[in-house]
Amino acid sequence: MLQVRNLPDGLHAALKERARSEGMTMSDYVAKVLQRDLAKPTMAEWIAEQTRRNEPRREIDTISALDAAREEYDPDERFPSR
Repeated sequence: MLQVRNLPDGLHAALKERARSEGMTMSDYVAKVLQRDLAKPTMAEWIAEQTRRNEPRREIDTISALDAAREEYDPDERFPSR
């Protein structure tokens, strides 16, 4: 059993609405959220795993990647009626 006290009203309302939209009780929804979160490693666990793997790291030229993406980007594409 878990009881959460002093939950801010806005957070409580958001959880209640999200649970309702999923067709779940708030307890079931919160359990689902916690289960999903705990299934992922923490940042420290992820970093430790990456360090243990000791795989060679690829150098990424971020400037060139951004330049290439910008060349493909058409700002008018977002607003086709213009």
